[in-house]
Amino acid sequence: MTGRQLVATVATLAAGLSGLGVATLQATPAVSAPVLQIGAAHAEYGPTITGNDPIFILILGSDSRPGTALEDGLCDSIHILGIDPKTKRATLVGIPRDSYVPIASGGTNKINVALPQGGPEGMVATVEDLTGITFDYFMLTGFEGMTRIFDALGGLRIDVPYAFKGYENTDFTAGPTTMTGAEALEYSRTRKSLSHGDFDRSMNHGRIMLAAFSQFRAEFRRDPTALFRWIAAGMRNVSTDLPLDDLLALAFTSWEIRPARLTNLVAVGEIGTAGGASIVSLPSPHPVLEDIAADGFILPEDIPADAEPAG
Repeated sequence: MTGRQLVATVATLAAGLSGLGVATLQATPAVSAPVLQIGAAHAEYGPTITGNDPIFILILGSDSRPGTALEDGLCDSIHILGIDPKTKRATLVGIPRDSYVPIASGGTNKINVALPQGGPEGMVATVEDLTGITFDYFMLTGFEGMTRIFDALGGLRIDVPYAFKGYENTDFTAGPTTMTGAEALEYSRTRKSLSHGDFDRSMNHGRIMLAAFSQFRAEFRRDPTALFRWIAAGMRNVSTDLPLDDLLALAFTSWEIRPARLTNLVAVGEIGTAGGASIVSLPSPHPVLEDIAADGFILPEDIPADAEPAG
């Protein structure tokens, strides 16, 4: 396997964990923009990911449209992934996109504007200021590519916790199902029909991530050649400046986390308005953000009742 293929393999593993699209599968991939960027959060230091210290990754989803750079879109999905190598535990914490916070580039605004104003570095700085976490890596992708990759992989198997109607009037029924790429996108982006709006939507983003990660592990355990389908779906349009050994170490560290030991929750707050726009005010300090910042994970028994808004 060549170095390029190894990078693509590891990027695919990482994308399985993030649950978002790695490839657009366009006819002319050489001229299309990357749909997954993986980078070091800080250029001035290299994180150690083979020891016992927690690893923090900021997973970002841009709402940029095809033909537009990922960093030019608003940040539609924001998740902190904490991994504790010692206990083999991990936690996903969603931050609502309407959270009203100080922005690293200046002023106070909805957190999703930090991406177009400052790029991935601006998002990292903004979330670091909010949480006190020093991130090791970031992953940035767009949602449209998700439809392509899940279709290429034969759909996404996910256990829907409750029934609701999507924004394109798809009826999502409770229980295990296999979604097409378009259905997975609608599932992850629906907000208005959910009981707790953006909080539930952020929780569903996490469910998509966990489902993709669980599906990869299950398919690989059943048939190791399934790896090549994931590689084929993820070979195109991956952009990273990380050394190969960092990518490999990150992939293998993630592989050691069993899905049952990966917790999904949302940092919830109070809904209000600012300048006529709906916002989310997060308490400071926030118990969920403090908990994950301490050691990279949150035990299920320590999850506040309102941090699992629905299901």
